[in-house]
Amino acid sequence: MRRVEDLQTHGLKFVQDTDLFLYGTDGVELANFAAPRAGSRVCDLGAGTGIISVLLAGKFGCSVTAVEIQRKCCELIEENARINRLDITVANMPMQEFSGKFDVVVCNPPYSKVGSGAPRGTTAERIACFEEKVTFREVAESASGLLSTGGKFYLVHHITRLAEVIAALKVYRLEPKKLQILRPADGKPPHIFMLESLRDGREGITVLPERNVRSYS
Repeated sequence: MRRVEDLQTHGLKFVQDTDLFLYGTDGVELANFAAPRAGSRVCDLGAGTGIISVLLAGKFGCSVTAVEIQRKCCELIEENARINRLDITVANMPMQEFSGKFDVVVCNPPYSKVGSGAPRGTTAERIACFEEKVTFREVAESASGLLSTGGKFYLVHHITRLAEVIAALKVYRLEPKKLQILRPADGKPPHIFMLESLRDGREGITVLPERNVRSYS
């Protein structure tokens, strides 16, 4: 089933298809965390149905390339780009095969390794939630290859994988520079984090005050 949502910012609309994986607040949080300068060349790796791409292009005025392996998701990204008149180009291919150079790369990758976590029913859900098509090390390698020295990589991931994520980033010359830890509500333990990394950056990280995930409903 299809539905059109008002994103309640910059007049943006977003078409969703319930047969595909629906976006969550983590994607919205990541777009706002990245907040690239207008005119930045941005690559959205594993773009899904395109919520991050739409927000980056529509809210921040970026030129976005959305890389997504699922054809139906790519079609939805293109539709959302058309109805919002946004500068979004879609590459229907595995991120491991994509090349180019960008100022900023963003990614909301699968949080769970294959064989872990609760099983998901549809192919779209499994691809979005589990590392069936890409591991985090491959995400880090792909992001690094798309950035020149000084380029920025922004990601969101599950808190249990923080140490692993940082270790992988360093292997691929992506130095963590800013960390934001999020919790679902007061009194609840942290569940996700967002991280800014700099290609060939110097060591030294800023940890922002922990906060609740915002409500965007």
